[in-house]
Amino acid sequence: MRLVLSLSLFALVGCSSSPSTSTSTDLDATASESGIAPDGGAPPDAGGDSLVSTFAFMGCNRIQKADWDPVADPASANMAQLQQTFIDVAALGDVPKYFFFVGDMVLGLKDSTTLSGQLDAWAKVYAASPIASKLTLVPAPGNHEMLTKANKVETPNAGSDAVWVKWTAANGFDKQAGNGPVNGGANQDALQDDQSRISYSFDDGDTHYVVLNTDTWTTTPDSSSGSTQIGWVALRWLISDLQTAEANGKIRRTYIFGHKPLVPPMGVTGADATINAALVPAMEALLDTSAKVKGYFCAHAHQWDDQKLPGKRGVHQVIAGNAGSALESGWTTPYYGFTVVRTYASGKVGVVSYQRPVPTPYNAAVTVAATKMDELVIAP
Repeated sequence: MRLVLSLSLFALVGCSSSPSTSTSTDLDATASESGIAPDGGAPPDAGGDSLVSTFAFMGCNRIQKADWDPVADPASANMAQLQQTFIDVAALGDVPKYFFFVGDMVLGLKDSTTLSGQLDAWAKVYAASPIASKLTLVPAPGNHEMLTKANKVETPNAGSDAVWVKWTAANGFDKQAGNGPVNGGANQDALQDDQSRISYSFDDGDTHYVVLNTDTWTTTPDSSSGSTQIGWVALRWLISDLQTAEANGKIRRTYIFGHKPLVPPMGVTGADATINAALVPAMEALLDTSAKVKGYFCAHAHQWDDQKLPGKRGVHQVIAGNAGSALESGWTTPYYGFTVVRTYASGKVGVVSYQRPVPTPYNAAVTVAATKMDELVIAP
């Protein structure tokens, strides 16, 4: 069954398919200070604008297939960078309430048994980390968790969804999940199975958070692979969810998280560089017309990148795919690290990248803590 987007959907979000004219930038400003320093949750900043909340996010820490040693590193993660990030986040003066890990936590792309073993090993590393008791981890799956690969072609892995749902539940990573899209009724998102615990949303105070599976298991066929399409997003569910948040007078802002971007960084190409191309224009228009959306936070490309999405509002898309995977060869200012998003009482939203030098080889031991860079303002 193919997904048929109704006229009402296009009336709501627009249907322009013109290419993006947005520009891409790296956050490579001079460091404002050396090493980890307090974020200062209580005192106002220089303009008298007090900080009300923060969250951290990053994605893409999995190791290269050729470098994976299942005995030494059962989690298939870049352990040096992952563990240093846990240490650095724990050392922040104002530890974020949430840590969103936006996919490619593990190598995956194989059978469900292998995926399950890697995720279980990853959870043990996290449980032993200094941040496990200080914040709430909210993981979103990437293509390496959701798909399988044969002959250099990625296709849906039928067992991945069950593995992911079981793993998040077993480790308490699903406390906010449960209100997502399902495959019953009209099934306008053409879902193969129940996605309600993989894509979902939740409120915390005056903030609405949306977690998206950007490789949702769809019924929509892909003639080129003989399987079903990848890069799928439950767009109709997302439209309804954002409409509800827009109508809720208690909600001041919405943050959206997913693995794959809507627009790739400059120099990053390929059919799978973004979410499914058929859904990109409508999703871009949806974010532009949803006034409370303050940003889309993702990974997939192995670098840091910020750019404004097409539209009148210019919603920022921030890619933090520099958590530890081998970085994009074309990225001219490479660094590893994590990103903190800061919300102020005025409604201003700032993004701070914490950066570490890239060792040789990329998975070698880390010798320094992350450096806090200058804040980039992406809203009000």
